[in-house]
Amino acid sequence: MVENDAYSVLDNAKVGKFQRRLAVTAALGPFTDAFNEFGASISLIAVGILFHLPPVLVAMATAAYWVGVAAGAILGGIASDAIGRKQIFLYDTIGMAVFAVISAIATGYISYFLARLALGLFIGMDYAAAVPLLSEYSPSKKRGGLLSTEKLFFMFGTIATVVIGMVFTYYVGVLLAWRYDFLIAAVPAIILFGLRFDMPASLRWAKASGRKDLIPKILKKLHKEGIDIDPETVKVDKPQSIKENIHEFFNSKNKKTVAYIFWIGAAYALTVNLVSVYASVVLEDLGASSFFAEEGTLIIDIVGTLGVVLTLIVVDRIGRRLMGLFGFVLGAIPLTVLIVADIYHAMTIPLVISMFGLFFFINVGLVGTLQYLPAAEVSTTKSRGLAVGWEKLFEFGLSLPALTLYALIGLFYSFIYDAIMVIIGGIVLYFLSFETKNRSLERNAMEAEKRHTKSREGKSKTVQETKRID
Repeated sequence: MVENDAYSVLDNAKVGKFQRRLAVTAALGPFTDAFNEFGASISLIAVGILFHLPPVLVAMATAAYWVGVAAGAILGGIASDAIGRKQIFLYDTIGMAVFAVISAIATGYISYFLARLALGLFIGMDYAAAVPLLSEYSPSKKRGGLLSTEKLFFMFGTIATVVIGMVFTYYVGVLLAWRYDFLIAAVPAIILFGLRFDMPASLRWAKASGRKDLIPKILKKLHKEGIDIDPETVKVDKPQSIKENIHEFFNSKNKKTVAYIFWIGAAYALTVNLVSVYASVVLEDLGASSFFAEEGTLIIDIVGTLGVVLTLIVVDRIGRRLMGLFGFVLGAIPLTVLIVADIYHAMTIPLVISMFGLFFFINVGLVGTLQYLPAAEVSTTKSRGLAVGWEKLFEFGLSLPALTLYALIGLFYSFIYDAIMVIIGGIVLYFLSFETKNRSLERNAMEAEKRHTKSREGKSKTVQETKRID
């Protein structure tokens, strides 16, 4: 079927094999991220013992990965807008595989630290290429569900690394388990290179970037996938420099969108890590063995995954604004239960697992999934990679400060902090956000600009009325 508007063919298409295959190949990036991120927790004890490290250096090695992801996302976003999604999308898999292996065979602190930092850089770059590419080929009415696949596979990776870590810890001991875990983490990255090789470059990016030479190749590949677009309808835009791409995102007209995307990443990082990182520690403090604590963490992750599955089903019906509001605010319920239990000395292992699981179901299911949506929906094609990188910069960059805060104030006050923060996070997000479901990417970008225009006109009217009164 050929339509007059190149984008309408993509926006109105039915979800078929091409869109599903692209969603899975994009989502295997977050799967690898989860494998490496949570596999690091298995390595913490062993690395400290093997390399004779004080706790502060062990913490720095953990932080290196998050710093790498944050930096890689912002740099990868700029590169994704400049040279294209496909180049980053394909070749970052090599870096992911190589540095996962180097992490596994590290013989000293320096090599381990640098390998984790470099691995994080390539993981961050993958987010900034994969999320825009998937959004640019997703039908408007199904885009939320397809992008949510990214979070679903992240949770699959989390569960997989916990299970594999438990198995290897049981059979080879904690001092060797982490090496096997990181070696296995290289496997999906290697597979990804093959799966992504034949994927087409982004038609939207090629058109917006003036890459007339790529259009015939892209259209030919899309034709093989059953998507026919008339070449005459694809009129390329004038190319922009990297500086112009950056300015298209960071400018006064776009400040509300910049604040919106910042808050999605920042508020999530400042609330989710109490459960995602400290769950096993809390369970051990209550008397659970290390193995049972891992089992409890696994249960919590599975419940969180069910929340993501539910969100994937309903995301294109309830919309992004309500997702953010409910995902944050409702998370205060299980936290309040834990605060009351702590006050009355009624904290038990089953209670913690059930309330942490409920928090994950709500927060990770709704807000965690939201990390992959608005940043890829509200920006222009020429700045979409940067927008995704901007969100990931704070989602990962603020994780360490959040963990440090929890360590300083203790568990009870961390519950109180999180309960207050999720309510603030939800309210602020609701007022910063605007609905993007069932709309084309181009319409969302126009709506974002209209919001600024209305705001500016409102301020101007207020000033004029004030002058009149004076």
